[in-house]
Amino acid sequence: MLTARDNAFLQYDGMQESYLVVVYGPSQIGKTSLILKLIGIRDDDDCFQKVSQTLRTKEITRGNSSTSTAILYARSDTEQYALAVEDEPGKVSEKLFFSDEKELEAKLIEVRSRVVKNRESARSVLHIDIPRKFFTAKTAAENLYVMDLPGVGSKTEGEAAHVQKLMRRYLPVAQVCLVVCTANTIQSLEVQDGLEPYWRDKPGQYIVAATKAFSLGTVKDYFKKPRQQREKSFYDFVMETYKTETGKYLGETSKVEVFPVELADSFQKLCESLEEEDRKEMTETRDRILQELRQSIQQREGQRFQAALQRLQGELKIAEKSRLAESDGQLDKKEKEIKAEENIIKQSEDFIKSETTGDKQTDREERLRKIKGLQAAKNMLTGCVERFGKCCKPKLNEKIDTLIKDEHLFRTSGGGRYLVDRVSALRQNDSDRKVFAALLDYLREKVSGDEGYLDQYVKILKDAGMSVSYNKNALWQKLEQDIHEDFYQEYYPKQSLFHREKVWLEDVRELNGEIVEKVAKELLKYETTWLGELEKVLCNEERLERQGQQLLAEKRKKADDAKARKSTLEAQKAVLEKAREHIVEEIRQDRENLEDYRRIAKEAYTEQYAGIVRRIRQTPGVAEKTKLILLLGMLEEDYKAAIGGCQDEISAGKT
Repeated sequence: MLTARDNAFLQYDGMQESYLVVVYGPSQIGKTSLILKLIGIRDDDDCFQKVSQTLRTKEITRGNSSTSTAILYARSDTEQYALAVEDEPGKVSEKLFFSDEKELEAKLIEVRSRVVKNRESARSVLHIDIPRKFFTAKTAAENLYVMDLPGVGSKTEGEAAHVQKLMRRYLPVAQVCLVVCTANTIQSLEVQDGLEPYWRDKPGQYIVAATKAFSLGTVKDYFKKPRQQREKSFYDFVMETYKTETGKYLGETSKVEVFPVELADSFQKLCESLEEEDRKEMTETRDRILQELRQSIQQREGQRFQAALQRLQGELKIAEKSRLAESDGQLDKKEKEIKAEENIIKQSEDFIKSETTGDKQTDREERLRKIKGLQAAKNMLTGCVERFGKCCKPKLNEKIDTLIKDEHLFRTSGGGRYLVDRVSALRQNDSDRKVFAALLDYLREKVSGDEGYLDQYVKILKDAGMSVSYNKNALWQKLEQDIHEDFYQEYYPKQSLFHREKVWLEDVRELNGEIVEKVAKELLKYETTWLGELEKVLCNEERLERQGQQLLAEKRKKADDAKARKSTLEAQKAVLEKAREHIVEEIRQDRENLEDYRRIAKEAYTEQYAGIVRRIRQTPGVAEKTKLILLLGMLEEDYKAAIGGCQDEISAGKT
């Protein structure tokens, strides 16, 4: 019946069932060696070594992966190797038979070369039948078909997708998936890529095989004890150890079976370190574990057609109604987030553009020019009074000295010169005023003249854009009056009948300096006031410029941050889009698988139906014919149950 004879690997007309095992695991951990032992290749007469070397080909050294595409290994009904290619499930090319190993090796090299160069689809599955002479005479493995998938953890996305596609294609109709790892990486099974979620909770579908299971130290520690002192057999020791250790990684509630196996070179190296009796026990342990692994595979119900179709239909419904909807929702949310960031970028960039072009840019440039002018004016005007005093003192003294000398406004006494006294001055028609008048004329010109200090100061301020109001004539009149009151008597002190005070020319120079300092002190008041006003204007303009620059910087940062977030969101969106494409591709593959399974089921049904009809025609007894007719009815009901709802699912998917 279809429920018991579920796939293209079953043989009908009373033949025994066959069992498909999918082997999943990384390269170079002994998968091929495990498969060869699993299907029953003998150890004697170097059978195992010959087959292993032939399948790897002599161009590939021992230890390298022999699997460049999926390979299905089985026992041949002849004494020849046979090779066929399956491009689609159930559609296998005509077998090519090889009289010796060299012919097969050459063909395998050619096939692998074509796969590497993409001349032949790496999506194909190679069928290799191994001559029956290499198998044990009687073995429970004679009906095992084992598919070795390309090494998982592939470097390219294409290779990883290929493994996933093969898993989705063959796992539903496989008796079991054999997950292979090394003993020291068994903890990585918890996060193994490629396996369906919660696989550890599905002991009916998965078995774990740990290769390189026995370390040299562990083996020596066990066998160094005399046999009579050993508490348990080597088999019990190994199985109990693995049950304890794997429980830590697979979870205490996981019922997935774990079989520790030691094969090929690593097994030989361990055996070489043991005595004959211990070596025999270790070999028996290995063979017993392999036999238990085979029995575990055959005792499972497997994934029959009806269960496979129901599973795929369920996955299609979930993928279309839930997974795709969830994916579309995530993409829509991500698109809205991207749009929000784009709006932030646009608003920020529009603001930056408006502030750095047109009238606002002109205003900003004008402000910068004004700030530059104010800063220059500040630098020029700061310390002007100090420079005025230092410059005027020597020049004023020089002018007065020249006047006194040229006008003979001095007398000589004791080798020194002094200014003429008031009486003499009166006789000389007030010539004493010449000195004081010359001093005042000089200072008037320096302070309030057309090129004087005040006009130059104000000109610098106005060039910097400041408005200045002052009355230089009033300033000088008051200053002149103060100088006269404070210093005239110092130049020409009053004299009595009996005393005439002399004003020596050295004193005149000191008086000149004091007058200049008085003028400078008065000018400093103006300088302080005007510099204060300039500083206020400058600070305000600089504040406005800083605010503008800070706002532009904030907008630029806001735009840059939004661009960075947008880039991240776009990368996340790309991942989501790829995930959606993966979902769509899985749906497409599942639909193809449904079509393939329906075709296989129909072929199986047709073959079984024809076989029963033949038996009905050949059976003379009525009772036996009645049983066969009932069997025919059960077959038809079974076929309808297997694919009954599948046609509607596929048809709905195509519309």
